[in-house]
Amino acid sequence: MTKGAAPYTDSAPGEISGAGAPAGSGDRVNISDARAIRALAHAVRLKVIEELFDTQQPATATELAQRHGLTPSAMSYHLRALEKWGFVKRSANQGDGRERHWQAAAGRLDVTSVADSRAATLGVVDVELNDLRQRLSKYVKRDKQAPNPDTWRQEGHLAALSTGRFYLTEEQRADLGRRIGEILLEFSPTTNPENRGEDAQKLYYVFSFLPGDIDDA
Repeated sequence: MTKGAAPYTDSAPGEISGAGAPAGSGDRVNISDARAIRALAHAVRLKVIEELFDTQQPATATELAQRHGLTPSAMSYHLRALEKWGFVKRSANQGDGRERHWQAAAGRLDVTSVADSRAATLGVVDVELNDLRQRLSKYVKRDKQAPNPDTWRQEGHLAALSTGRFYLTEEQRADLGRRIGEILLEFSPTTNPENRGEDAQKLYYVFSFLPGDIDDA
């Protein structure tokens, strides 16, 4: 899982690798510790991570609490947990300095699935899929109530969910993954901040490649 780039990326120069690494020493933070990944298996924490990494703007616990339906004390608890595992960091006080501001630990977050963190990774996947299910349900309900219920099917609009199958060689599979990664980086708000223009609309993407032989497992 990645915020702002292609999923499951291996470490690269300039990354902050592992939980508890000093934030700000690179342009991305890579998390592979099972305990850190498990800390993400919470809907509010994932939303806060998304906001801070997407906007790259600091926010107070009170501001985040108001936007995500929690009390400031509850939000502070979640922020401290995210700080413990290197997802966020405390920024320099702003304004009158009465409340601490929080920000993303880097410009990009990679959460790498490793052998000893499968259970933790599945916990995050469950939360993400539940969030996707809720978004899809709201979208379909809104779509049916729209003046033109076929809007999303028209040219230039993306379907709410599309599934299918490919038959690819290893070389083709690698090429497809590379090309999709290039597209995601091109339109990523962290790679190209200008993509967050005034007339830009937020869109969520989800994709996954699963080998066909898992049906036989």
